[in-house]
Amino acid sequence: MFDSWGLVNAYGTFASYYSIDHLEGQSQILLNLVGSTQSFIVLLFAFVAGRLLDAGHARKLIFTGAILVTGGMFGLSGVKVGAYGQIWAAQGLTVGLGMACFFVSSSQGMLTIAVELFHTI
Repeated sequence: MFDSWGLVNAYGTFASYYSIDHLEGQSQILLNLVGSTQSFIVLLFAFVAGRLLDAGHARKLIFTGAILVTGGMFGLSGVKVGAYGQIWAAQGLTVGLGMACFFVSSSQGMLTIAVELFHTI
């Protein structure tokens, strides 16, 4: 859950940094669009990831999520100052897709652990 909602909840820190350094002078609405895109994509693609998880592709989902989140975060380091579109694509889109993979997988993992504990009692 930390990998999915942790980065979504930490977007306020990124927005503060962007408003001071990378996207100085941009409207607050555009800055918040990156974070809201992340949240929207996590929830939108959670049902796709859930279907893949039910089909037995848990390892592929976690691997894909790890590649997307890591690639998106590393991609942010190469973004030029003032390149809003690159920030949106790297953080809003790529990291959001990766977190969608993690969100469903982590929820299912916790449910599986809870069921196993219940059966042992």
